[in-house]
Amino acid sequence: MHIAQVQSWPEGPKYVTVDDPPTPSDNQVQLRVLAAGAHQVVRSRASGAHYSARQLPHTVGVDCVAKDEATGKLYYVFTLQGGTFAELINVDKSVAYPLPDNVDPASFAASVNPAMSSWMAITQRTTNLPKDFTAVIIGATSASGRLAVHSAKALGASKVIGIARNAAALEKVDGLDDYIVLNDVVAETDFSKVQDCDVILDYVYGDATVHLLSSLSRAKKPVQYVEIGSLAQRTAEIPAHLLRSFDLTIRGAGAGSWSIAALQKELHTLVPTMARWKLLSANSVPLKDIEAAWNDKSLAGEGRVVFVP
Repeated sequence: MHIAQVQSWPEGPKYVTVDDPPTPSDNQVQLRVLAAGAHQVVRSRASGAHYSARQLPHTVGVDCVAKDEATGKLYYVFTLQGGTFAELINVDKSVAYPLPDNVDPASFAASVNPAMSSWMAITQRTTNLPKDFTAVIIGATSASGRLAVHSAKALGASKVIGIARNAAALEKVDGLDDYIVLNDVVAETDFSKVQDCDVILDYVYGDATVHLLSSLSRAKKPVQYVEIGSLAQRTAEIPAHLLRSFDLTIRGAGAGSWSIAALQKELHTLVPTMARWKLLSANSVPLKDIEAAWNDKSLAGEGRVVFVP
C-alpha cells in the first residue's frame, strides 16, 4: 500500500510504498482511509517541530475519516500515534468514533480539528456558564471561528455574536445571531452589543481584545475570556486597572491546557454532534500528489486541504 512518510525533516513528506498493515488485534480495527486533514498540527509534526513527533521515519497525519470495509461503517479516527496519511490503518477501537453514513468524508475530515478548539475551550476552560449564555467570538469568519458558532450553540448558548473585519463574510457565517465589524481603527469599534456577554472566545488577540475587554469594564456580571488563537497579534497590553474593574476570568485553551484523555472523551459527543452541522468546504488532493502539493499555499484558497488515498 501507499503512505505519506517523512524520511528527512527538511524534505517533507514523500509518497512511498510499504507493506499492508498486519491482521488487527482483538482491540483493533482495520480501516480504509477516505480523507485525512492537513491541519497545522499535522504540518508541525511532519517538520519535526512538534513535541509529539521527533522520530524518523514519520508517517504523516493524526486523524481521518475511514471505512471498515467488512461492515461498510464510517468512522472518525484521532490518534497521536499518527499515520493516517495511508491507504489502510490499524487503530485501537477506542479511538474510532462512529459516523452516520451520510457524512461527507472530506468535509468532516477538514472540520473536526478546527472545531475541537472551541468545543474544548467551552467544555474544559470555562466554569459554570449560566443557562442560555451569550457567547462572543472574535475572529468569527475564520474556519475555527465559524465552527465555534455551532460549538457554542450545541453547548448551551442562546445567543452568539461574531466579531471580524469583513462585513460581507460575517453576514455569511451560519448561526450567528448578531455581529460587529471591526473598525480599521480598532479603538473606534462600537462594542455596545456585547455588554451582556458571558463568555468570549478569541481567535485574534491583540488590540481588538484589549478594546473589547475595556468596553466591558462596567459589566455587572461575570465574564469568562478564553484565548484560543492569535491571528492578528501575539501580544496584548491589558491595563492593570482593567483586571480589577469587573469580574473577569482569563484563561487560554490549547493542547497544553487540557489533556488528550479529556479530548478523547469529548470526541464521543463532538463527533456525532458535528455530523448535523454545516461543515467547512474541503479541497481534496490525491495522496499521490503530496510531494508537489504539500507546500502549495494556493490550494487553501479552494477549501481546507485534505489528502485522499
